[in-house]
Amino acid sequence: MISRVVILCLLGVFPIADASAEFGCPYPSSIKRTGGYLQSDNGAWKSPKVEFPGFVDTFVGAVFTPTEAGERRRGHLEYCTYKAANNQWVNLRFQAPEPRPSMSLSDSTHWVPARGPFDQQIYICTDSQPDNCSFTLDNPQN
Repeated sequence: MISRVVILCLLGVFPIADASAEFGCPYPSSIKRTGGYLQSDNGAWKSPKVEFPGFVDTFVGAVFTPTEAGERRRGHLEYCTYKAANNQWVNLRFQAPEPRPSMSLSDSTHWVPARGPFDQQIYICTDSQPDNCSFTLDNPQN
C-alpha cells in the first residue's frame, strides 16, 4: 500500500519538475576563478574573461529583459551583477542548456519594472539575497 502511494506521488511530481526549473543568482561565495573566467561552482553561471586578480565580494543585482513590455512570463535574464574585492564590476550570465530558452520571473516582489539604457522596459532586482532574484527556466517543449 505504501509503495503504491510513493509511486503515485513520484509520477505526479515528475511532470511538474520537467515543465520548468527555478534558478536564482549564485551567492558570491560560490563563484570561483576558472581559466580566466569567474563562474559558479555548478558551472551554470559564467562571466566574460576577466583580467584582474581577486574574487567576487558582493552581490549587487540582476536584470531581466521581457519579450514584450510589461511581460513577466516571457523574456531573458540578462545577467547577475557583482562587485569584486578590487571594486571591479562583474556580470555573470546564465549558461542555459538550450540557446535562449524561455524564461520567466518568479512571482516575487523583488523584481521591479525599470527603464534600460535604450529606454526599453526591463525588470531589476536589487535584493541583497541573490536567490531572491530568481527566475524560471521553462521547458521549450511546453
